Amino acid sequence: MALFKRASKLDDHEYREAIRKGLNSAFADAEDLKNGGEVIVEAANLKAVVFSDLHRGAGDRADDFARCERAYAAALGWYLERGYELWLLGDVEELWENGIDEVLPRYSELLELEREFARGPGLRRFYGNHDLDWSKPQLVDRHLSGWLGGAPVREALRLRVREDGSDLGLLFLAHGHQGTATSDRFAGLSRFAVRNVWRAIQRSQGLLATTPADDSQLRHRHDVAMHSWAKERVVGGSPANRPVLIAGHTHHPVFPGSRPTRPTAEDAAELRQRLAEATGAAARSELRAKLEHVEAILREPPFEPPDDTPPCYFNSGCCSFPDRDVTCIEISGEQLVDEAFADERRADKEDGRGKIRLMRWLDDGGEPRPKQLAADSLRSVFDKVRTAV
Repeated sequence: MALFKRASKLDDHEYREAIRKGLNSAFADAEDLKNGGEVIVEAANLKAVVFSDLHRGAGDRADDFARCERAYAAALGWYLERGYELWLLGDVEELWENGIDEVLPRYSELLELEREFARGPGLRRFYGNHDLDWSKPQLVDRHLSGWLGGAPVREALRLRVREDGSDLGLLFLAHGHQGTATSDRFAGLSRFAVRNVWRAIQRSQGLLATTPADDSQLRHRHDVAMHSWAKERVVGGSPANRPVLIAGHTHHPVFPGSRPTRPTAEDAAELRQRLAEATGAAARSELRAKLEHVEAILREPPFEPPDDTPPCYFNSGCCSFPDRDVTCIEISGEQLVDEAFADERRADKEDGRGKIRLMRWLDDGGEPRPKQLAADSLRSVFDKVRTAV
């Protein structure tokens, strides 16, 4: 217990060092091709959607995924028909709270839908800290292999992306828990506490548990640590081989270049002036709502979003948000033209083949359609990562 308390009180440098060691180990293990390590793919053939942190439970009040099942199922149908590979980046099942035999029967229909990807465009499964059982091949063979079509469950993957035979860059996929105390080194203790204490509280009170950290500052701390690892990880001594990390774990969608800006006191003053000059209930009500929103933000403690340059760290978010939405990362090497979303999903004819996108399901109207939250071209991302100092 003393070790557990000590690990939870690491300063920022010690914390980043622990994450660095954990991700370095996963990165090195992914070199072993026998375990599904580095894979080479042409950008034009790259077409995948990345989900993480479903935390599928037993369907009771402690099941954080149940409320998001509709959105996730809709997204799978969409991507299946469009020929996307499905990459599930860990914490798919909530096995800290539940036994394997409680979870799999509850979500057999979704497992069957995921198996359609294995039979068609492709399925890749990763394990996280909450479904660490899948790191044991004997448990996968006994319980899960029938749903995977022979695909392994891996810790990490190195994906070398090429365009017309030349290297564009390196994608590295891992759940992102590696190196943390409660989720990696002391996962057994954490699992005992969650299953025997927190699950009972959730079932009796119907409380939600959507993040692995206690507050937003801790989530950002982990995001900073993962970005720092990717920024500092220079493979073979060449910045051209710096990886682009795609992870989950924090439940916090991250897309470089899309950080929200904090309003200023000048913004509030301008709104107050416009409100004073406005006439009519409709105009005044809209301005008053904006003013109160801005002033509420300004009352919060200031928070400076972490540096996200170069764009070497992306996070898929989660599939257990309280509002029933799910988020994912789309990676597609083909030029996409979709008339239904022409304003959001235009083919990028200047920056090379394909895009990486942060998407949300459902859309703003609650319909089973994707909402693009952020996007960039693959070539632009790799160029920025390769040329960064």
